[in-house]
Amino acid sequence: MYNHVLYLSYWLVSFAVFCLTHWLFQGDFVLGNWRFTALEAGIYASFWLVVFVWVFWDFLISRKVELKDGLATWLYFWAVNSVGIWLLAKLSQILGLGIKSYLWAIGVGLVVNLAQRLAWKWVTKRNLGR
Repeated sequence: MYNHVLYLSYWLVSFAVFCLTHWLFQGDFVLGNWRFTALEAGIYASFWLVVFVWVFWDFLISRKVELKDGLATWLYFWAVNSVGIWLLAKLSQILGLGIKSYLWAIGVGLVVNLAQRLAWKWVTKRNLGR
């Protein structure tokens, strides 16, 4: 059951980071297009980002890679989030998320990863600072 709550919490924190970034840096990180309002684009893009993260998480599990709470896992998911955001931005006409450069994907990927780790800690009640 907690997987559903974890997925929803990842979606919510990703959405919050996207909206906050859009609000603070309107010229560099844009939500919305001819089809979607900023709110709709934030919901849609954050959903697909979490799907992307979940696919790569399942990939690790299928390869029997143990997800320990170490630096390597944190860096892996930072990379996955950053690549996911960059790919979402490449599909801006469909998903409504636009970024100025790949550096924004790396930076926002870092913030989203931090927020997702906090959500992980809250949902699973694990101590991530071992």
